[in-house]
Amino acid sequence: MRRNSGFTALEVAVSLAIVTVLASVSMPSFLSWLSTHRLRGSAINLMSDIELAKIRAMRENAFVAVVFTAEGYSIFLDNGEGAATGGDWQRTGAERLIHDRRLPAGVSIQLADMTPAENRMRFTGRGLPEGLASAALIPVANKAGRRDVHINRLGRVWIQ
Repeated sequence: MRRNSGFTALEVAVSLAIVTVLASVSMPSFLSWLSTHRLRGSAINLMSDIELAKIRAMRENAFVAVVFTAEGYSIFLDNGEGAATGGDWQRTGAERLIHDRRLPAGVSIQLADMTPAENRMRFTGRGLPEGLASAALIPVANKAGRRDVHINRLGRVWIQ
């Protein structure tokens, strides 16, 4: 009596060919979605972290600085410890780091297109961005496109 358990080599080869064709058809759209998702997620994280900086500035009644690099940004309490005056834009002494975020692979902050041009900003103890005449623009981009995070002079943050 013959056992009919298992697959033949031909059945396995046909199954693998079908899976390969389906993967090759769906993979480009998945990679495009992944790139778009990373960009959108990075912009949303940046917006919420700027809101966090604003709230912490009000809670601590002190300057909270956000310093940008192409790969990410740092948020820290800028009370001037280790310097002669408060708010020196440098994280020195016992100034607390609130958040240090690195952007996902392929996503960067476009420093050349950023306003203000100093690649930094900070909030006062009243929750207002310091030194903004009109608005700030922080562009986040990757190969899928670009998202701009805006901050107006009253501290409202939105993505465009």
